[in-house]
Order: sequence, then structure tokens, then C-alpha cells
Amino acid sequence: MTRSGVIVLVVCAACAAPATGELPPGGGGVPGDDAPGGTGGPVDPPPTPAEFDVALVPDGASGAQLVNFAIPLAQGALSDASAIAIRAGGAVLPAATRALAKYDDDSLRSVQVQVTVDVSAHTKLTVALGAAGQAAGTELAPVASTLAGTGANVHPRVWAVLPARVLVASGVAGPITARDDFADTALDAWSRVCDYERWGTDAFLVNANASRDVWLYDRVTAMVRGYITTGQLPPLRSAYREAALYRDGMTIANGVATAIAVPGASTDLKYYYAQGLALHYLFTGDDRFREAAEAVSAKVATMWNPKYDGGDRFWTERHAGFALLAHEWALRVTDDKAAEIAARAEAAVAAYLDEQARFPVGYTDTEARCFAHSAAAHGEDFGTFGCSPWMSAILADALDAHARRVGGERAAQVNASLGRLGRSLARDGRDGAGKPYYWMGVGSAADVPDEYEEHWGETAYVVALAWHVTGRSDGALRQAADQLVAGLRTRGAVGQVRSFNWQCRSAIMTPTFLR
Repeated sequence: MTRSGVIVLVVCAACAAPATGELPPGGGGVPGDDAPGGTGGPVDPPPTPAEFDVALVPDGASGAQLVNFAIPLAQGALSDASAIAIRAGGAVLPAATRALAKYDDDSLRSVQVQVTVDVSAHTKLTVALGAAGQAAGTELAPVASTLAGTGANVHPRVWAVLPARVLVASGVAGPITARDDFADTALDAWSRVCDYERWGTDAFLVNANASRDVWLYDRVTAMVRGYITTGQLPPLRSAYREAALYRDGMTIANGVATAIAVPGASTDLKYYYAQGLALHYLFTGDDRFREAAEAVSAKVATMWNPKYDGGDRFWTERHAGFALLAHEWALRVTDDKAAEIAARAEAAVAAYLDEQARFPVGYTDTEARCFAHSAAAHGEDFGTFGCSPWMSAILADALDAHARRVGGERAAQVNASLGRLGRSLARDGRDGAGKPYYWMGVGSAADVPDEYEEHWGETAYVVALAWHVTGRSDGALRQAADQLVAGLRTRGAVGQVRSFNWQCRSAIMTPTFLR
């Protein structure tokens, strides 16, 4: 192997009304991200604003334009997609709306909005949740009809940019904090590393056709999370362009993704990403991306055996994480395949928890355990059992998403597992100077140092998550997390596009857990 939820706000009769039937039976409804027994949302989450402005940024368009966008929502915020008023210049505009997916309590995960507005005269729309809107009287137009550009430059004719406080409150991509809320504090270690303009689509395209490496780690998700934490257009623009590029390069046959856009990677699971596709659907309402997310989950189910038997069969935390992420995120948006996708996710989680408890054989520490596997199973020649501290972030991200969705006893089991993972990395996954290892030996001292400064944030994320989900009282975990964040802040570096991708997809949630 080469290196390469939240409870909200709107109280009104309209909000309590049943959904208006925009979704097919099943409607993508899955247990909520704040299900009882789950990890819950971030500490003191912000409420969803009842009213907010959406910035309009024309991209080659002028005059009257049909503007399409979607509003992600926290569980419980809204149950009726028609209970939204859209104003421009003080006047309520006719708007078409549609529920895109639901939580298990039938509240809406996201609502698609289409409204015609003169973008030469208006630079913003005002959205009022729970207010009486004015129906447009027509069905929504295909999202594709609101787009311009081709290839790697597909984009809306008019960008609709939501404020960070709305995006953060929705929890749509996980527990994220607005960057402005921790700027210039000890937690502000990602502002320099995650430079969304420097590492945007233009940088990606330099090698996108010649190299698979730049596609690694689901750039769309990294950029969507960048949009959420900043509320700025550059990461949204990159996420949109690259989501379109990724989906346009897919081949789907009988509901299964048989090929993807990544050059030469259609048989390589680590390039199959449903999360970015699902997020794009939740931000646009473009049904093509919902279907693509479902197809990725179906394909991954044929490519990956989550059960590890202690031998040298190929198994890494990266593959385990992206396989589970594919199922978890397809499940959040599916309209007709919830049962089968949920079964895939549960089978994967059961296998991962079993592995953590059993391997390596003879290892007796029950409180600090990573997902140990042989170096040969990882594609390395280190000759020992161990794990990758930085790849563990991908699996931790997936397990946390699962726990937030299912709640109950299973969530408690997953959280305990994440606690063991974090304790193992905090205690055994760093060198004498506190820097994370590239490979952490388990049951041996055969650790492999990391010669680069590009993996501080991932380990910080895992340890901070472990501290949070186990009760926020373990002083050793908190101290290790703070030290790792400090290491990222003072020493962290981005050497290439793929380095940006892995450092900025999961780890930017770290400040939420430590605030």
C-alpha cells in the first residue's frame, strides 16, 4: 500500500401539520441523528433561525431567473414543506417546495425550494420557516434546467448561499461548528490547513484525468463541510462542480454503480463515495444524486466483506469506513431501499465491533483497543498487528454517524467502541513528542513513525470524539486531544491535494467536540 441534531425552534400550527406527500412511501425516513441513546448533537447546539437571508450570486445570469436550492434542517425543525415563506424586497414570492428526506419522526431533513426572482434587482432572499408561503402553482422544474456549464464546470446559473449558522444548526453533514465561533482560539487549527480556495476544483483538475490520488477521501464531502463551517461560496462551488463530475462519470445498471469517474478505479472500493452524492442531493434536490448514492451502496455491498478473521485478507480502516459511510449516507436519502441499506450498515457495524473485541488474539486490554489487523492485511510489510491512527478517523466518522442514527443500545455499544479506539490512540498512537504514528503496533513496540506533518488532525478528531461520547470526563483523553490540536496548529502542513482531502473531511468536526 502506498502512502498516498439538534432540537429547533419553530412553534406554529403549520409546523405540526403532516408532511404533504412529496416523498414516496418510506420517504427516506430513518431514525434521527439525535435518537435516544445516541451521541446527540454538539454541546449547546445553536437553534435553527426562524428567519434568515440567502445570498444570491449570479454566475453568468441576469434578469429573471429560476433559482433552485435546498434548506437542510435539524430534526424537529419543520414537518411541512409548504410552511416556508420566501421574500425578496419585502414581498412574498411564489415558491415551489418539496420535502427531500425525512427523519424517523417525519420531520424534514431538507426542503427543496424553487423561486423565480430578478437577480439583477435582488441580491438576497429572506426565508421564514413556519410561515405561510405563496405556492407557485406548478411542479418543480428539473434541477438540470437551472444549471449552466459542462464537464468540470457544471454550476447553477444563480448560487444560493446559506449562512453558516443555518448550515451548522441543521447538522446535515455531522456536528460542525461555524469557524467564526472558534477563530483565534486554541481550537483554530484548521483555518490554515483547510484553505478551500487554494485546494479547490482548479487545483484538483490539474491531475484529475491523469491520477486517481487527487480523488481520494471524498473531496465533495470535505468541500461541503467547508461550506458549512464557513458559509462561503468557494467550497460550495467546488463541492457542486466535483459532485457533478463524479456522478456524470458513473455508470449505473440495475441500481448498481458499475463504473465511476475516477480513472482506472471502478474496481477499487476506496474511490466509491455515497456521502458526497447524498449531501449534494440534500442541498439541491437533484434526484439523480439520490439514485447515485443508492447505487454506490449497492456496489460497495458486492465489493467488501466487513468481517475480519485475523488473517492477511485485505482489510483497512479506510475501506471499512468508506463502506459503512456509503450505506449510512445512502440510507439518509433513499426513497425506496431503506430496509436493505439499513441491513448492510448493521452487518458492517456488527463485524467491526467483533473485530475490535477479538484481535489480535491474546491481547488482553479491554479499555484501549483500535481495530487491529495484520500489517499484511493493510498492504504493508511491517510484520505486526496494528492499526492506522489517521485512517481510523474515517471509520470513526462512519461509526459515529451510525450511532447518531440508530440510538439505543447499539449506539451505546458503538460509543464504547469509539472510547476504546480513542484511548488506544491517545496512549499508544503517538511518539515521544506527541506526534501520531503512521502505523501503531498492537501487542508490540513496532510502531512506524510518520515522516510528514499531515496527520495530526485525524488523530485529534478520533480522540476528541472519544472524549465526547464517553461523557466528557476523561482527563487523559482531553489532554491528548488538546495536544494533538496544538500540534496541528503549529506543525500541520498540506503537501498535495489528497493531503487536503483527508485532513479536511472528518477532522474539522473536532472543535465541536472540544468546545
